[in-house]
Amino acid sequence: MMLLVTTSFGDATLSGFSGYSDESRIIIQWNTSAEAGLVGFSVQRSTDGHTFFDIGFLHAQGQGSGYTFIDDSIIAKVSGRSYFYRLKIRDIDGNSQLSDVISIQSTLDVVPRTWGSLKALFK
Repeated sequence: MMLLVTTSFGDATLSGFSGYSDESRIIIQWNTSAEAGLVGFSVQRSTDGHTFFDIGFLHAQGQGSGYTFIDDSIIAKVSGRSYFYRLKIRDIDGNSQLSDVISIQSTLDVVPRTWGSLKALFK
């Protein structure tokens, strides 16, 4: 599922915050149309939509930048499960603000689909 959201924080504007699942990972993407005074973005994940944990950090790259964060950790490899993501936007003064939350249903397949792996399942 793709959901586009826009968040403003001081002199920073986050747009196009979205994500999707492919066969081996979850990909989170966003853009900024303004980035004055930002240090970067903490990417946070939750399995229940309420309790979030930091899973990565991307440094600010400047106004008009596009960002991609790849979640290929083991916890995100349960197909059919919904995961929730948000960004903690941090500025140079130590302040932060949370983005809206997006939900992504995993379509991951952790078992390789080769003939040899299928035969091994039935041994």
